[in-house]
Amino acid sequence: MNSFVHRLTKFDRFLARGEGWVLATMVVVMTVVVLLQVIYRYLLTQPLHWSEELARYLFVWISVLGAALSVQRRGHFGMDFFFKMLPDQGRRFLIFIIYLLMGVVILVLLVQGIVLVQKTAAQQSPAMEISMGWAYACLPVGAALMAIHLLVIVIKEAMEKHGERLYRDSSATASE
Repeated sequence: MNSFVHRLTKFDRFLARGEGWVLATMVVVMTVVVLLQVIYRYLLTQPLHWSEELARYLFVWISVLGAALSVQRRGHFGMDFFFKMLPDQGRRFLIFIIYLLMGVVILVLLVQGIVLVQKTAAQQSPAMEISMGWAYACLPVGAALMAIHLLVIVIKEAMEKHGERLYRDSSATASE
């Protein structure tokens, strides 16, 4: 089982590395588009009609993919003041509830994101005239990535806890 967790961790890191590259590329493209928008609008007095829309869609994609990467890196904020005051059993229970709630929210985001993409696929964006499904596709894509990262976290923690329990049980019987 240790091999399984190792391969799962490698896959998770590979996926996160890819997300990081996509995010970095999107930030660069958005920055260039906004810079071009300013140059064309104020220096050349011929604004690009599509640039603001593209920058907006890139910003939304960056936000959702960034949230997915934050799940993998456990970078979302949390208040641990009360968490630290709980005994071990209470902490484990609270972590279970947090992961359960995260899973529910991610599942809702995934399902509703798919529904939204299907409903908006036939609509076209005003300036770029692309399917609005592409603009909203960030929701199911980001939710799927969040689900993968959360699943990896839960499996790793469960295996570590299970392994520690097995080790403690076997060492306790060996010392008796």
